[in-house]
Amino acid sequence: MELSTDDRSLMEEAAQGVVKRRLSVPAMMFLETVSPMNTLASSMLHMITPIWGMVLSADRIKQLARLLEERDAIPELIKIIDEAEETRRAEERVDRDARKAERKALKERRRQEKLNRKQKQGTRP
Repeated sequence: MELSTDDRSLMEEAAQGVVKRRLSVPAMMFLETVSPMNTLASSMLHMITPIWGMVLSADRIKQLARLLEERDAIPELIKIIDEAEETRRAEERVDRDARKAERKALKERRRQEKLNRKQKQGTRP
């Protein structure tokens, strides 16, 4: 299935909203469950509009529902959500490693300062 740029941006916008709220796994499980019944999934999207309303505007939800009527759209949306989730996790890993390195550097500076103070105290008459 070839997505238009508008369809792709709509799916990416939905995926980012899901990932931002850390609902990737439930969203992908839901989409996997209803994937064989893509028309039904599209209709169900209207039922859960209040939930999707946190992520997309009403017009964008209607566009997404129309898009999900196409057979290959649901697997593509799942793929986009998965990619967005992997990106989020990688960014978190980088942030966590940076904080860890900062804590380690701070600990080393404090240790070094303590050694310097001890050396100064030891050289006083």
